[in-house]
Amino acid sequence: LLTKEFTTLKEKITQKLQAHQQTITETNTKLQESNRKVEELTKENSENEKVLEQLLKEFKELSQQLE
Repeated sequence: LLTKEFTTLKEKITQKLQAHQQTITETNTKLQESNRKVEELTKENSENEKVLEQLLKEFKELSQQLE
């Protein structure tokens, strides 16, 4: 009787551990995807800043020419 209860308990614990491991794996995958998106957006933002800086420079030059 104790052997059967022990086996049942062991199976339940094993199933819960597997479920938790699956959740951890899925969460890690989502985090990796999010990190990739953040990196892409950071790069895009940096490129946009460079474009804006160039536009600002050009507007200043045009403004000086119009004076």
